[in-house]
Amino acid sequence: MHLDQLLLVLDLAQTHSFNQTAERHYTTQQSVSYSIKQLEKELNIQIFNRSKTGVSFTKDGQFVLQFAKEMQTSYQELLHNLGRESSNLAPPEKLTLYISSVLLADSMPSIIRAFSLTFPSTKLFIKEVSNDIIVPSLLNGSCDMAVWSINHGYLEKNITPNESERLLFNVVMKDKSVAVVSKDSKLAQHNILTLEQINQASKSIFGVFPIDYFGKDAGSYILYRDDNLAIHQQLAMEENTICFTSQIMYQKFFSKEQFIALPFDYPTLPNYHMLLRRKDAQHNVYDVLEHIIAKELTEK
Repeated sequence: MHLDQLLLVLDLAQTHSFNQTAERHYTTQQSVSYSIKQLEKELNIQIFNRSKTGVSFTKDGQFVLQFAKEMQTSYQELLHNLGRESSNLAPPEKLTLYISSVLLADSMPSIIRAFSLTFPSTKLFIKEVSNDIIVPSLLNGSCDMAVWSINHGYLEKNITPNESERLLFNVVMKDKSVAVVSKDSKLAQHNILTLEQINQASKSIFGVFPIDYFGKDAGSYILYRDDNLAIHQQLAMEENTICFTSQIMYQKFFSKEQFIALPFDYPTLPNYHMLLRRKDAQHNVYDVLEHIIAKELTEK
């Protein structure tokens, strides 16, 4: 029995629908159904009656539901003992999180499950957006929190002192930029890439990268800039393209058997992975979500 399975049971008690529960947890209906069937197999019982109109709990399923509720209460008591108890204010009905980085792409289901365990009545909505949308969306209330991956200097260039005064910035990780090439590329023979080598090669940009790295040289051009990892990998493997990204992105997404990360002699500015919210967003719901996201960022 896993905590994830109990969270699904709790959610199904509200939705009575595998499809709706799958949408809430950013997964598929097949995945939810498989998890529940595995739990039923382990307990050797049937938890749900399934029909065209939805699902309902069996008599045994009611005991499982009660156990899941008790586990949820125990987890909330644990947070209380750790000093992260909920405030006296009622939690919001929904919380919108904007993300400008692919760094957390595969962590969304576990973030949602952990958050739902503490605040089951608050629905978490997550949307991937570009960097320039983050601050305006926070200030106008379109989103409540954001995960931001930016380069050094971006804040000074793009945020006014008045905007900065209204926001809280929590830098979770510092990062650096690297040039990723295929191990079959001739460039992989070098310990460091020169600016001349960079300007002569095709380039792609994956994830966060300093906005002023290219464009100063007439021979510099970007072949591809997007967060589709598969295309960056294919370009680097087949076209001898240099893929510029951050060290953490490289460690997380690129196979060390196929690729190598190299430093280069262009000014290497630090990158930052940070959490943002408005200063007036003081409910404990924000603190818990920040804690969950920071843990995902630093432990994976």
